[in-house]
Parts: sequence; C-alpha cells; structure tokens
Amino acid sequence: MDRAQASSTNDPLSECAPLARQLAPTLCRKDPATGESCAWYHGFWPVVRLMGFGTGPRHHAEFFRMALQPLAQLAAPRVLVSGAADYSMPAHVLAALGKVTPQVVVIDRCETPLALCRWYAGRLGATIETHPADALEYAEPRKYDAVCTHSFIGQIHPGRRPSLLARWRELLRPGGLVVTVNRLRPDRGEGWVGFSAAQARDFRDAVREKAQSLRATLGAEPEQLVREAEAYAARVGAWPVRSREELAELFAHAGFRVEHLAVAMVEPSA
Repeated sequence: MDRAQASSTNDPLSECAPLARQLAPTLCRKDPATGESCAWYHGFWPVVRLMGFGTGPRHHAEFFRMALQPLAQLAAPRVLVSGAADYSMPAHVLAALGKVTPQVVVIDRCETPLALCRWYAGRLGATIETHPADALEYAEPRKYDAVCTHSFIGQIHPGRRPSLLARWRELLRPGGLVVTVNRLRPDRGEGWVGFSAAQARDFRDAVREKAQSLRATLGAEPEQLVREAEAYAARVGAWPVRSREELAELFAHAGFRVEHLAVAMVEPSA
C-alpha cells in the first residue's frame, strides 16, 4: 500500500483516541489568563471521532482532494496546516497529493495535536513538520503553496479574522491557495455559539451508549467518558460564520481571488 492509499484508508482512531487522552493532561496548553487547559478538547476529540460523532476533514475528503490537485504538478509542494485538532487534516493533505511528496507543516498553539501529527507521520513513514505557534503570529520566510484548514475560521473572533487572512496571504507565494471548510450558521448573531442544554444532554447520552463497547479500547470506564463528554459539551463552540457572502467578502478584502466557493449539506455521522 502506498502512502496515498494508507493516509486515505487508514484512520487509526482506535490507537489515537487512548493516546490523546494520555497525552492531553500533560501536553495541552494552559491559558495564561485563566490557567485552564485545552485537554478537555484535544484529549476528547479523537474519542468523539472514534464514536462516529462530529464533523471533520474526512467528511470533506473529496473536496480537499480536488482542491489540492493543482499542487500535484509541483515537485515538492509546501502546505501549511493552520490549526489542527489531531492528525486528520495533514493526513488528508498527504492523501490528496498522491505519490507527490509534499512538505507538510502543521502549526497549533497546543502541543497535543502536534504530537499526534508526528505520531501519525511515524506510522505512515511520512514527514510532518510541526511548530507550536499562534496562527495570527506565525512567520516563515519560505513561502507556502497552500494553506489548509478545517473548521478553523470559526475559532477566530470575527474582529481578528482579517488579521488571520492577512497572515495567510503573507505566508503564501503568489498564486498560492487557501483551502478551507467551515460551517455556516445563518440563524446566529456574532456571539459565541455552544451546545444548547438539550444538545449537551443528547451528546452525553450518546456517549454513554457508545462508551461500554469502547471500554477496552480506551482503557476508560463509561462514567469517566461521560464526565469527559459533559466537559466537552460545556465548552465546545465557535464564533459563527453566517453566510457564503460573509466568507467571500472576508477573503476578497484580504486580497484573495475566490476561485471556488460552494455550500453543501453534510450528512451527520452515524
């Protein structure tokens, strides 16, 4: 099996999920203002994916494959993954570029997803370069051919998004690509959107239902996973992106030419 096949068909979540739970309490970044760690997210997100919940890059694998195809004409395309929950986004970059050997760089403020990216690369026999960095501050003299993200713009306050896109534009070579997917929430305002009380209860109950069958895989008691699910549901959310027009305007004001912008429904996970 070549690397492209491996990265598109082999998603080692049953190994990643317990590893993430192990690493996050030690590696996750603490907020300097509050002292709170992001372990509630980075330690639990692979569990969410393993249980078949959540929406990640695999739900948009064909989009990423098609959008990154122009880079396959380059000898060694440089691709920046700007923010990563785990290894999934760089895995899809590797898969999309087939037999080309890209230079994949992942940045994130937290060390846990970076460690998971290196772990995944080691399994695959690939190289993924990682840097602990804030996407709004990251600087690199060598230009990139593409910036890839999934569900990242919604994690940036609307007032700071122009700075993010200006940074991406600075990091890209002339003609470089931004390839990104983000949920649209047309019925929301500008404030932070998290789980409703009903959504949190439903999520907790769904995790409880799945937890028993994953007890051995995760090395965790069901009630511990339920507590982690409650912590996740209480904190997870986004600053809404409300329309394709809002997104197009954001990129246009940053000096980008929008080559393709599509809105589509994503089938919920089983």
